[in-house]
Amino acid sequence: MDAAEMVQSPNSLPSEQAGADWLLPKPRHPYYVVAPRYVRTSAGIKVLHLLCHALNRAGERAYLITHPYYLPQYATHPELITPILTKATVEHDFEAGLAPIVVYPETVRGNPFKAPFVVRYVLNFLGLLGGDTQYGEDEFCIAYSETLARSIRASRLTLFVPASDPRIFTPVPERERRGTCFYAGKYKYHHGGELFDITRDSTEITRTFSDSPTQPEIAELFRRSELFYCYENTALAIEALLCGCPVVFLPNPYFDRVIGADEHGWDGIAWGTDPSEIDRAKRTVHLARDHFLHHFDVFHDALGQFISLTQSEAAGRKYVEPVVVPYLNHVNPLLKIAGLIEIVRSIYRDKGAAETASLLIRRVRRRGMSFLP
Repeated sequence: MDAAEMVQSPNSLPSEQAGADWLLPKPRHPYYVVAPRYVRTSAGIKVLHLLCHALNRAGERAYLITHPYYLPQYATHPELITPILTKATVEHDFEAGLAPIVVYPETVRGNPFKAPFVVRYVLNFLGLLGGDTQYGEDEFCIAYSETLARSIRASRLTLFVPASDPRIFTPVPERERRGTCFYAGKYKYHHGGELFDITRDSTEITRTFSDSPTQPEIAELFRRSELFYCYENTALAIEALLCGCPVVFLPNPYFDRVIGADEHGWDGIAWGTDPSEIDRAKRTVHLARDHFLHHFDVFHDALGQFISLTQSEAAGRKYVEPVVVPYLNHVNPLLKIAGLIEIVRSIYRDKGAAETASLLIRRVRRRGMSFLP
């Protein structure tokens, strides 16, 4: 293949991206995103992981701090660019004077990692799932939706991350729909709420049991269902709309507002079981998918604004002491031993017994028994 053919190849990068600035890292303030391990069924967790992924896609350096701690090999989604924060990264950023931008969800109380610059990402109503109900003036507060932004004293930005996959949740035009389905996860299993009669004969969707349906199975259920009844805020409502299934929200003592009402609008959605509301939802559901797809472009622009604001703010923060992540600073001795065993095994497989023994002897002579990296 000659040079001209390589330039025209769909697998080659645009020539304007070439050069040292593209290849070599720039001294930018890194992002440490605090999130539980990746869980497909949690919209909030998916949003945090996708934010980390998007920041890396945008050319920033972003890492995950799994909180609560979880084994790194099981903490992330394999298709997302979400590296786990390491002690070496923390030390590098501190020595370089690059104050990290630490993103906490609203469920985390205070500033447990002693971050010099805190971004508080409010993904649900304050206090509903734990965490503080008020934030310090030095925290940079952002909200997942306009509804949540209005509930915060000083929200700086709304960053709506479209976390549902429209490539999985797709409609089937002109398909006959029969029956209904419902979701009552927290309402039923956390709050102990009693189900309404209107969902008595509906198919229940669960998300955390061994026999819970997969995403493709949920999508197929939405494609053939006439209505989806929903007892709470959940990404399943968006996914139903993406499949052309109207959503009926069921107000109850634990659910009185829709988090994403400003972003999604009310096309395809009924608030309550009034027949005229449900009829309107059925007549307008075909508009809902385009509304959602539009937010991928909106997010791209909002992410750029988020990066600009936070980088500017971080530049003015003093980084006197490195962030403190306990599981990075205090490694369990058993994990150290297990790590050492794996190092020795890998050297043995590659070099053989004699050379492995020789390497270990030389290393012990140089460093004593502290021969873990």
